[in-house]
Amino acid sequence: MTGNQTADRIDQIRAFNRFYTRHIGILDEGFLGQQYSLPEIRVLFEVAGDSSTTATSLADYLRMDPGYVSRILAKLLDQGLLQRTPDPEDRRRKQLTLTPSGKTRLGTLDSLARENLQQLLKPLPPDQQDELISAMQRIRQLLEFDKQRAVLIRPLKLGDLGTIINRHAVLYADEYGWDQSFERTVLEVLSAFASHYDKQLEQGWVAEVGGQFAGSIFAVKEDDTTARLRALLVEPRFRGMLIGRQLIEQCVDFCRQSGYRKITLWTCSDLTQARKLYGKTGFSCTRAWQEKLFGTELTSECWDMDL
Repeated sequence: MTGNQTADRIDQIRAFNRFYTRHIGILDEGFLGQQYSLPEIRVLFEVAGDSSTTATSLADYLRMDPGYVSRILAKLLDQGLLQRTPDPEDRRRKQLTLTPSGKTRLGTLDSLARENLQQLLKPLPPDQQDELISAMQRIRQLLEFDKQRAVLIRPLKLGDLGTIINRHAVLYADEYGWDQSFERTVLEVLSAFASHYDKQLEQGWVAEVGGQFAGSIFAVKEDDTTARLRALLVEPRFRGMLIGRQLIEQCVDFCRQSGYRKITLWTCSDLTQARKLYGKTGFSCTRAWQEKLFGTELTSECWDMDL
């Protein structure tokens, strides 16, 4: 690639950035016509989605200057939208959570953001809206690198169900000692999904890294208002790449767009990493009970999220 080609591509990216930031109003003094800047709204959004957020982890995740994040937090704390609470596992650490006023304000901002984007899409016919979304997804796929590899989250295709059943059976046997009854359970769940699949209300996704299977997740209909999250899996060699969080966010976005008001899921106390991930993405444990399952004694748990 010549120097001129590189310079031209940089100019094209900068031109797009100027167009897009102007088009959605990022440069306005108050984003969405409110008294808050886009970084302040983003901080509220991230704190709402992760009950273990600290000032340091927030700056790291958003790739923002810690001093700038501290100034934003000071403003939001002073306005009573955020509060600091001791970490139950290490009381020297202070976690950030939304106050009731913060939750109300964020709900208002979320509604305004959705209305703003609805107006952005309104002039486009459905096929062009789909084309726009596909282009955005492609940009994410090309730019989201971790360990020098791009993560792709895609819908199911032929042959995926067999792979997902196999990997669940093998991994849970290796990591937790679960017996063959777990494989039968996954087979029954995914067979029911395939037999009664309603693409408007149910969907499955696969994560790929460099074309290799890296994980899975499903959203299935529980009842008219509730979806059930199923078969979340991340391959061990791809853990630490935020794949689990991306899969859950994909599932939650689909359920919200499909009109569900709640998502529920089953997990157990042994699945410590999955439980942390559910907590960080907005789920909370609503019930726990002891039972013998998959050849071992488990503390089963029900986790829910209101949409």
